[in-house]
Amino acid sequence: MEMETPEKKKVIPRKNKKGMEDRYKKARQDIAHAILEEALPSEMIDISNSYQQSRILLGNYVTLDWQHRQDILRIINQIKQYAEDDTRRRPLNIIMQAEPGSGKSHMVDCLAQKIDTRHATAVNFNMASLQSIDDLNQPLDAVRNLKVVDRLPILFLDEFDSNPDNFSMLLPLMWDGELQISHRNLMLGKLVIILAGSGKNIEQVMRSAKAMQTIPDTKETKLVDLLSRINGGELEIPGLETVSGERDRRIDKVCLTIALLQNRFSDKIETIPWALLRFVVMSKFRYGVRSIAHLVDIISPLNGGASSLQLADLNIPLQSVSVLRDSSLAYHVFSEDGPAAIIELWNECCKSDIAVRVKKHTDEEDYFTENGES
Repeated sequence: MEMETPEKKKVIPRKNKKGMEDRYKKARQDIAHAILEEALPSEMIDISNSYQQSRILLGNYVTLDWQHRQDILRIINQIKQYAEDDTRRRPLNIIMQAEPGSGKSHMVDCLAQKIDTRHATAVNFNMASLQSIDDLNQPLDAVRNLKVVDRLPILFLDEFDSNPDNFSMLLPLMWDGELQISHRNLMLGKLVIILAGSGKNIEQVMRSAKAMQTIPDTKETKLVDLLSRINGGELEIPGLETVSGERDRRIDKVCLTIALLQNRFSDKIETIPWALLRFVVMSKFRYGVRSIAHLVDIISPLNGGASSLQLADLNIPLQSVSVLRDSSLAYHVFSEDGPAAIIELWNECCKSDIAVRVKKHTDEEDYFTENGES
């Protein structure tokens, strides 16, 4: 009887770090040249290659920021090593610093999908909604249920610093993977815990603690105790307005807008008005990713099976100052020069009706899939 041979596993070539860094740099330069330059374009622009590059590491969490990419990759490797090490029993604790509305939970979901080969699954809970310790029953039960089916839970606790009184409660969870809730003693054991905070005092306390000097017995003592249990490193989501040297996070605003549009319209979008991308890049949004997502959500739906988003059909409430003030967008976009400056910027962008190609042809997509990062 002839034995069936297992299907030969496809070998994916790995790019060296310098080659990958060069690709990221070129992608950033192409988008900067296409969208950030002052000159109005006169012909169609194609940034589909550059956009696809931003998706390589975490799929729908897009970034071309090399430093941010390296920080994410470091955390991914930390979690993979932890998952593979059977001798480690305590939770792997990671601290994340990010501004409100920066897409933290979305990033954690994409992170879990990336580490799915280690059976990782995200459980999200916002600590700002915590009224009593009993409120943790639901997320911790979800963690326990995942462990029953041999999954690695990634427990994401957003806004953990919203109430310093909760720090003491988190200490046994981070150290022993255990928490006493009423009459229940919840034993969680091995899991990943990601604490996300936006308070400025976190960075200050971390800096003081790392100075390795005596810390006065203040209200920050419990925070220092909590930080001492961070054994998986730190991760920062840099602000979308960060511009320093070769670093320009406004380029990620372009990629983010494309991702949000493709997510809303089921990946049908092939071209987007240059004016829309330029407006997003040059505008300031009060709540980062969340505010840009709000802008995308109020755009008129596509007609039928259309794959191109037309400037004339956007119907964004930017026709005048009064229209903007009366819209929900007024809570999300701002300018130090007032709403008139926002309208002026939009009108300036709309002087060009050129389209930007953002979706690659099917026969080109395989290259990025097969040559992506592990």
